[in-house]
Amino acid sequence: MSNSHIMKSLSILTDDVACAKQLNARNVRILSTGGDRGRGVFAARDFLPGEIVIIGLIERMERTRTTNSFQLDWNVHALFQEPAVIVNHSCDPNLAIVPNRFGAYDFVAIQQISSDAEVTWNYATTEFECVGVSVCLCSSENCQGSAGGFSALTPDHPMLVAGFYAPYLKNARR
Repeated sequence: MSNSHIMKSLSILTDDVACAKQLNARNVRILSTGGDRGRGVFAARDFLPGEIVIIGLIERMERTRTTNSFQLDWNVHALFQEPAVIVNHSCDPNLAIVPNRFGAYDFVAIQQISSDAEVTWNYATTEFECVGVSVCLCSSENCQGSAGGFSALTPDHPMLVAGFYAPYLKNARR
């Protein structure tokens, strides 16, 4: 591969990242939740199911799991850039994750989301054992009390049935 081909490929990827950041800036806002959950991410426009709300971008890889890292594989953890890293957990989320071309996850609407609504995802869909939410503050009707992790989800959990979880967890024993 020539240097000019490599430079062109890097330029395209840089343009793609810039485009992803612009899309994120148009789609969502980071605001205070007004409660114990601190900051959260809120829709800047209406979304229909299936629309990408946030394009996840990796800030840096982590050597070990942290309370803010995303698990990408069994021993692979990454810190995502804002706004993705700020999205709060919910046991009844309005977003699901899907792998993206940047090696991260996109956050896709799984129900209609109105402008100004907080967007949330279930941390257990990427973490085999979740360390980020020991006490859940989502207050949803289906609240499990903590994110718990993929290993704690029941086989009939809606996110599992729909296939909305990290690919590395596909063959995980539950």
